[in-house]
Amino acid sequence: MKKHLLIALLSILSIAGFGQTYTLSGEVLDRSTGESLIGATIVAYDNVGTVTNFDGEFSLDLKAGDYSLTISYVGFEQEIKKISLTKNMSISIKLKTQFLDEVSVVADVARSRETPVAFTNVLPAKIEEELGAQDIPMILNSTPGVYATQQGGGDGDARINIRGFNQRNVAVMLDGIPVNDMENGWVYWSNWFGLDAVTRTIQVQRGLGASKLALPSVGGTMNIITKGLDNKKEYSVKHEVDSEGKFRSSLGYTSGRLKNDWGITLATSFKKGDGYVDETPTQAFFYYAKVDKRIKNHIISFSAMGAPQEHGQRAYKNAIATFDSTYASSLGVDTFPSVVNRGIRYNANWGSYYLTGAPTDSIVHPVTGQATYTAYDTISGPLKTHYKTNKYHKPAFSLRDFWTVSDKFSISNILYLSKGHGGGTGTKSSLKLSDLDENGQINWQNIYDGNKENLDTNYNSVSGNYRIINMNDHLWYGLLSTFNYDYNDSWDFSGGVDIRSYTGSHYREVYDLMGGDYCEDNWDANQESNVKRVGDKVYFNDDVSVRWGGVFGQAEFKTERFSSFINLSGARTGFNKENFFALPEDTARNSGWIWKTSYTAKGGANFNIDRFSNVFVNMGYLSKTRASKYIFEGYTTQFRENTDNEVVQALELGYSFASPMFSMNLNGYYTRWNNVPMNDISTAEGFIRIPGIDQLHKGIEFDFIYKIAHNLDFQGLASIGDWRFKSKPQTVTTYDEYENIEGTFTFDPYDVHVGDAAQTQYAGSLRFEPLKGLYLSTRYTFFDRYYADLDPASLNGEGYAINDDGSPRDSWQMPSYGLLDFNTGYTYYYDDFKVSFRLSVFNVLDDLYISDARNNDSYIYGTPPGTFDVNAASVFLGLGRRYNASVKITF
Repeated sequence: MKKHLLIALLSILSIAGFGQTYTLSGEVLDRSTGESLIGATIVAYDNVGTVTNFDGEFSLDLKAGDYSLTISYVGFEQEIKKISLTKNMSISIKLKTQFLDEVSVVADVARSRETPVAFTNVLPAKIEEELGAQDIPMILNSTPGVYATQQGGGDGDARINIRGFNQRNVAVMLDGIPVNDMENGWVYWSNWFGLDAVTRTIQVQRGLGASKLALPSVGGTMNIITKGLDNKKEYSVKHEVDSEGKFRSSLGYTSGRLKNDWGITLATSFKKGDGYVDETPTQAFFYYAKVDKRIKNHIISFSAMGAPQEHGQRAYKNAIATFDSTYASSLGVDTFPSVVNRGIRYNANWGSYYLTGAPTDSIVHPVTGQATYTAYDTISGPLKTHYKTNKYHKPAFSLRDFWTVSDKFSISNILYLSKGHGGGTGTKSSLKLSDLDENGQINWQNIYDGNKENLDTNYNSVSGNYRIINMNDHLWYGLLSTFNYDYNDSWDFSGGVDIRSYTGSHYREVYDLMGGDYCEDNWDANQESNVKRVGDKVYFNDDVSVRWGGVFGQAEFKTERFSSFINLSGARTGFNKENFFALPEDTARNSGWIWKTSYTAKGGANFNIDRFSNVFVNMGYLSKTRASKYIFEGYTTQFRENTDNEVVQALELGYSFASPMFSMNLNGYYTRWNNVPMNDISTAEGFIRIPGIDQLHKGIEFDFIYKIAHNLDFQGLASIGDWRFKSKPQTVTTYDEYENIEGTFTFDPYDVHVGDAAQTQYAGSLRFEPLKGLYLSTRYTFFDRYYADLDPASLNGEGYAINDDGSPRDSWQMPSYGLLDFNTGYTYYYDDFKVSFRLSVFNVLDDLYISDARNNDSYIYGTPPGTFDVNAASVFLGLGRRYNASVKITF
């Protein structure tokens, strides 16, 4: 009897177990970019299935058992995944595009367990949750080896540094098109406001990266990929406001694949308001349009975008005591400037003055009988004016044809054009500490009154100092043609040409005469009169032309567990400069062309140890043409003495582990950068030019994510670098202001730390979803071993790189600091639309810290040259606590 009861009990338990229902959840992603796919279909059997939501996630209740899931999405290859459901399960599915992927072919996107480089993908969800209307680089501080700051705090003035290399040496690409300035390599983020609204993914590759082009990617590469034909149909409306009252409103539309294979992406955004720093208002408008059309095996795409903007700036760093003398004292500052305790929002680059009208009092000259006017009626004021304002508009256009010739061969052709116009304001004569009033602002009244009272013989006011605008217009167009040939299951070949033409027009205009009727300028040898008024060109007027022609080729070998690549690229770059202020027959009118050859050789290999682990190695050699500012001598058309290429040698090793619960990356790098050009430097011994110095950057990077629970993630990172100058003592020639040789100058930068970015970085974050649609996340980022930026030539004097006490001379090490940020949001789903509320709080603890610093800054008056401590440093203090709140409707 007991036996029969036992059998019956076991049978009941078996039946109950077989009929148990479990939850299968997960996400469907684009294999190339890691982006979530909205509306992908998951079928378990017959008609039982579901579709992914707005976040690419799905949930399906099924009875225990074995299933063959069918996952499909328009434009992607269908995938069948077998599972055995015995408990609640979460899976991640990555789909491959049906056609050869334009993103991979053109934009050089790296893939996990295949491309042997260190990289991080930043997806739209992270941008939505954490960017909070900051400049795009600021979200990348959660990437190992990256240091980004907002510098002076002006909107769009952020900078990024990867592995100790500033953004002149970080290649930035937009849908495969290089966007670094062709003259100096810089990226001006104010020109790319609003781009976050249409970003499909951002991939940051550290080191030389996987790009096929001959790019200045010494530190890394940023690939920004925008939405297009294969995205889901979507409308969006978003409004946000920050703690300073600045607002931003955005509209977006992505059609997905329309009838007859058309696709449209549209976006617009407008922002206006005050910045965190005093008198740094901003106003900007963003527009974007992209039209895609698939014609048989062609995808033809046209895009246009731009962001006309104007924003106030805090142009120069200040002594620490200027902001907070108590903080300065705690760091060891022993002398204070006359302007102190202005607060972290303080901005010296603005002031106010009263406009004055008709003359009322005069003194008559006893001999000539001419009247000199001494007083004026006040007719309005006070009138605020900004010393440093940036205005720019850089519309960019592209026309591309991506042709899938066969399932093995594709060709991509991209024509692109950008035309920039604008510049930044300043003053004709540099302003010093003595030009500030009792409030620490520019004493415009003295300048204005002085100009008013400086009369010529006809009683016209002549401006001695006035506001100018330095204009930097450009016309840039190019062709990027790429082919990709999938020879067989193992071999893949690609190559192409990269042709660019750039002309930058640089000139200074009179912007505001500040009370005068005219000013005088004698730099233009062609002028009929030296009298200049608002809008006239003064001081310099030149065009710099850069021509670029490059070829590149890459071979890739892949098996189930092993992949490798070798890349060769070369470019021929020409530089020409024309000075329009010189006479046409003057030899200084045109420099003539100088041509430089650059090339890259790099390769790497990846080995998948098992389904969880892989290792990789890559190495490269880069001969890099110098930027044009290092080709010409200052404002002249004369070529510099040393225009030899920079040389980069790099080696990197990496290990990755990936599982559903825990993933991590560990890699080390060694980068030697030789013949690095430096800016011309003015010293007590004279004017010097450094031919080039050497640097060594090495370090290790680690990052991980641990899914503590299905709704709780913990992420962390650590990056420890060692970046130093490696040049032995150098003796260089000194010149006077007329380019005459004065003597020699010796300096020794050997083993001094390279500054301008934190060499140690730690971060940890938690993201918790207590219920569907609600998330809370917090991130703490700590920066240490941060050395102030410096000119290596300041390492001179007796003993060169040795202090008086015999210790090695080094740049000032800034105080370490950590920032706590908080993000939360709730998304309400209703039928075919969702409403998202988000709040981001930056620097929650309102910590006081230094974000940027420079040693031996000429703007810190009274500091002995060659001093490498806190007294010699000028700084920007980081921004205090602030928030951004938004609401977005998507349907």
